[in-house]
Amino acid sequence: MAARWKPPLADASVGRPYVLCAFDDLEAYQGIRKDLESRFGKIDFETENISGDTLQSQYGALPRRMVRVLSFGRPAAREELVDIRRRCLAVESKHQSHGRPLVELDPGYVVEFAVVHTALAEDFHRIYLYGGVFAETLYYFERLSFRPQIHTAQFYRQKELLGVFNDLRLIHLAD
Repeated sequence: MAARWKPPLADASVGRPYVLCAFDDLEAYQGIRKDLESRFGKIDFETENISGDTLQSQYGALPRRMVRVLSFGRPAAREELVDIRRRCLAVESKHQSHGRPLVELDPGYVVEFAVVHTALAEDFHRIYLYGGVFAETLYYFERLSFRPQIHTAQFYRQKELLGVFNDLRLIHLAD
């Protein structure tokens, strides 16, 4: 009997998880940073405050004044993206004032050729994962740098933020 054909399926490689933190109060951020570290492991990359355009609030409030990006030493399987988003929502829910999170968290992962982040609302370019969480590709890699997708928000098009994600890509590749 002849051997049966099997499709050449391969498991996806792991990604480097990151959390973009948008906030107004540095002291509140420091507390949430500790909470994130206890949930996701050691933070091995952190930016200073990113200047430029402000990140619009996901919750319809005024834009946040400060933004930092954190990345964790433990790689994450791509299937963990929904769990990472849910844990970030739990942190936001735990640390709030007047019904508004003190720090807004936008998690995702970096892989060799793309940067993906999560969203809670449907849009034409987002892919539904499960549990109310969507995935959106922010950047693709071309000509030695990440490039924004056509639908990438203006905030993520800043050169400083592109540099951060290019650095995270190099760290990911070195691991």
